[in-house]
Amino acid sequence: MTIGVAQSLIECRGFDGAHMARVFANNYQAEPWRGYGSGPPRIFDAILKGASWDVPASQLFGGAGSFGNGAAMRVAPVALYARGDLPRIAELARQTARITHAHQLGREGAALQACAVALLLESDAGAELCPTEFLAALRGYVPSDPYRAALDKIERLLPNASAETVAREIGNDITALAAVPAALCCFLRHPDSFAEAVRFAISLGGDTDTIASMTGALSGARLGEQAIPPAWRKRVESADLLRDLADHLLRVSIDDEA
Repeated sequence: MTIGVAQSLIECRGFDGAHMARVFANNYQAEPWRGYGSGPPRIFDAILKGASWDVPASQLFGGAGSFGNGAAMRVAPVALYARGDLPRIAELARQTARITHAHQLGREGAALQACAVALLLESDAGAELCPTEFLAALRGYVPSDPYRAALDKIERLLPNASAETVAREIGNDITALAAVPAALCCFLRHPDSFAEAVRFAISLGGDTDTIASMTGALSGARLGEQAIPPAWRKRVESADLLRDLADHLLRVSIDDEA
């Protein structure tokens, strides 16, 4: 679905809810074995039958919508597309989340992750990252009190919290409110090492693939591809496609600024 976000942003030169929802649905139909949760296939089926892109998600879970971590997991391309414009990035992230995550906590989790990636894209990897300043910058784009409380908790736990403490105090489950702050904490525990940050994320247990994916997006945004161990890079499926999408997103972003 990260690929789908990038594909739609490129083709539409911005967010088009109907188009992105259709891309999600078509990609799901082509490869339904990709580990989707129970909600998205129901949403995609409704969209393919003609439902408006922003309606099916709001009908899940008794009308409350999903507050899972999937929208945050896939949101990194938004930060690259709208780089440097944090208010726009936060709003775009919430919009992309609405296709599958109607609950405020699901949408705010996507906005928090996108803004974190965006800030790290603009950071100087050669300079020391100050966690206090980084978290303070993020608070301005997260209106939700639960997320603000989670950011406060991260600051209290740093710099030496164990994986067990992070999992217990912040969480490691499939909710965005647990997984996004957990990924931020994992990155900030090892801000200068992609490998150590991702390993730490995996050591939390719980929803390891999503938390480690978001941690990797944060670390990669700051440190670049060269920070990923070569043996890991060689095993990334469709690595050339991912590079091409990232390059294309950046070109679209630059062209739109001109």
